[in-house]
Amino acid sequence: MKRPAQLLLRSFDGFIRRPAWWPLLVLFWGLVTVASYAWHIHELEQHAYAMAAARGRLVFEMIEATRLWAANHGGVYAPVTAANPPNPWLDVPEKNITTPAGVLLTMINPAYMTRQLNELIGRERDMRVRQTSLDPINPGNQPDSWERESLQGFAASRAERISIVGAGATASFRYMAPLEVREPCIACHVKQNYKLGSVSGGISVSFPASYIYAIIDAQKRGFMIIHVAVFAIFALLAWGSLLITRRNVLALEAVRGDLVESEKMASLGRMVAGFAHEVNTPVGIAVGAASQSQELVAEIGRLIDQPEVSEEELRLRMAMLDEASALALGNLRRAASMVQSFKRTAVDQTSEAEREFDLAEVIDDVLKTLQSIFRNTKIRVIVDCPGDIHVFGSAGALQQLLTNLLQNSHLHAYQDGSAAGEIHIRARAGGGHVRIEFSDDGAGMAADTLEHAFEPFFTTRRGSGGSGLGLYIAYNMATQGLGGSISCTSQPGRGTRFAVEFPQHSAAREAADHEDRTQAAGRQAP
Repeated sequence: MKRPAQLLLRSFDGFIRRPAWWPLLVLFWGLVTVASYAWHIHELEQHAYAMAAARGRLVFEMIEATRLWAANHGGVYAPVTAANPPNPWLDVPEKNITTPAGVLLTMINPAYMTRQLNELIGRERDMRVRQTSLDPINPGNQPDSWERESLQGFAASRAERISIVGAGATASFRYMAPLEVREPCIACHVKQNYKLGSVSGGISVSFPASYIYAIIDAQKRGFMIIHVAVFAIFALLAWGSLLITRRNVLALEAVRGDLVESEKMASLGRMVAGFAHEVNTPVGIAVGAASQSQELVAEIGRLIDQPEVSEEELRLRMAMLDEASALALGNLRRAASMVQSFKRTAVDQTSEAEREFDLAEVIDDVLKTLQSIFRNTKIRVIVDCPGDIHVFGSAGALQQLLTNLLQNSHLHAYQDGSAAGEIHIRARAGGGHVRIEFSDDGAGMAADTLEHAFEPFFTTRRGSGGSGLGLYIAYNMATQGLGGSISCTSQPGRGTRFAVEFPQHSAAREAADHEDRTQAAGRQAP
């Protein structure tokens, strides 16, 4: 199973290669920008709401403190004027008194003081303050529907109530908090049977919601400009970065493709060198045998030219000639077999053409071409492959895959062939697929090395001329050349195992067979 980082990297690579998907990134960033803008506007509204609530709370606390001061002093007296007539709803002794100078004074109790403060605030500010109660002494303090609902709610909870009432230009912010009966207040509320700590009513504060909307609208424009600018800058940078990245990826891929082809050609070159070494032996023997045959023919000619010829000596020369001819023929046939095997391998590896091939024969061809690197080692290659597995696909991809796996084991598992061991190649077919298990009992790989085994240019022998492309090419041959998969398991000191699985008939062959069946069915139809 691939790790999440590898899957993410592969997904990113696919995204970079498909410009048609790039608008999805811009769309995603647009959604993020819209979400960010909405969140900031929500936070802005909450902040403005809290500021308005603080304004209402400040007015309430100021009035409540003023009422408490007046109540603690038993009320205060002020001259009676047209703007300050006696309170008709106040029923206390000495409500009105006259000073020694003859000035008529009237008592200003907390409720009367609150009403006058409310009128003053209403004239001087864009604010309306009201004292109200469910059981008011002054009928003018009867609550409206919103205030009544708030007062009824204070019976269950003393928490302040905050609302925006109405909409548009007529919307207003409303704040209300309860008035609790304090010790100095009881004397004025005897008739209402209020007790200490009970709710006698409340003070509501109202002012236009335009105060809030002005704050929000001013900052909304700023947030809009910022978010649009950030979106545009990021989208342009992201698009430009994607273009540059894609160009670099394609350039790197072209270079990597050239390096892969160079590595394949180098691998083929090593095979040619090995083949030349291997074919030199039987050809040399055949040349020697032919030379000896030529000498024997000359000797036989001289014997025949003599007046008397020994039959025994002539038979001896003929037997030696026959033996030399057989030796030459046998080695030439061996060389021809090697040339034929190498020809199949070389042609397949330099061509991407698909053909039908015998799996066991392909494995044998690969082993013959690599015979030179394994001959003088203590490495045994054991093949377990039935002779009846026929595959239609890229024989060259399979040969390159097996060549790279064998060379990888020789180089890494057995230290350039200096260590002894066994390589097992087991092949089976079933269910329309072929499975090849390639395993060795060599040095194995550590977990961090195994994680990068199929990555291009990753090698543990950089200083020894390793290109890091061997297993990468093997991976490409398995996945792209054969249309299958390859996996690897390994532990240090316990060898390495590769499992390769691919269709027994390539997708192109399956499509062709399907088309043939369809045409045949069409011809048979009446």
